Amino acid sequence: MKRQNLNIVIGLLLLVLTSCKTTQTSMIIADSYDEKKNQTTLTLLPYGNIVFPDKWTKTSYNQVSKQHFFTNNDSTTVAVTKNPKDKYPFYKTNQTDNEFVTDFVKWDAEYWEKQGLTVTTVENQADKGYILWQAKSDEKNVNTIFLFGSKNGLAYNFSGSSKTWTEVKIKDFLVQLFNDN
Repeated sequence: MKRQNLNIVIGLLLLVLTSCKTTQTSMIIADSYDEKKNQTTLTLLPYGNIVFPDKWTKTSYNQVSKQHFFTNNDSTTVAVTKNPKDKYPFYKTNQTDNEFVTDFVKWDAEYWEKQGLTVTTVENQADKGYILWQAKSDEKNVNTIFLFGSKNGLAYNFSGSSKTWTEVKIKDFLVQLFNDN
């Protein structure tokens, strides 16, 4: 009788434990270069891929910001993230892509301003789902161009900095990344 009761209790406990769900999503992350296509792919399952033209090498990952950092052969650095919009503290239900991306830039720009950088809007294309902006400080030797975007329920955070690329080339590259991904 005691053994039967113990089996029932264990069975109920297993049922309760296996029926509990968490809100955390497991991700599979991988990066690879395809020489034939001359492109680098960052796989972020279940959210999809980010495909870069040319060869890029992953250098690091920031667990807090979820940014993946890549460099190319001339030491240009690009950082990318692609996450569900509802993971951000400023997200609101029924928020349009335009509203989300505007709030996204405001939220992150406040951080960079507190670090002593000057923040400027480069190109506001919120009606197309993205805003290009820049955080810069000559005395801190920082000049980063960002593209924050929103489409298909996902938030995109792309940034680039380079000693060899012009600001226009970085901007065009980030817009191409957003449009292609």
